[in-house]
Amino acid sequence: MSHISETTARAASEMLTTEEAAALLGVTRRFLDKDRHVARQNGTPPAIPYSNLGHRTVRYSRADVLAFLDANRVD
Repeated sequence: MSHISETTARAASEMLTTEEAAALLGVTRRFLDKDRHVARQNGTPPAIPYSNLGHRTVRYSRADVLAFLDANRVD
């Protein structure tokens, strides 16, 4: 019988869909879609790292989204 560790379960629960990440950022889904597309086309990293779990399944780490917000804060 396979058991998922508490750390793995917590990390999985902290993954966001594109819609959830966009809502947290206060941007449209299109903003994130375009960021991924441009990064692939240019061979550069996206503004926010993501996991591609399938053809149309993308997830963002809540920590990465919050780090992006922090890095782009203007005081």
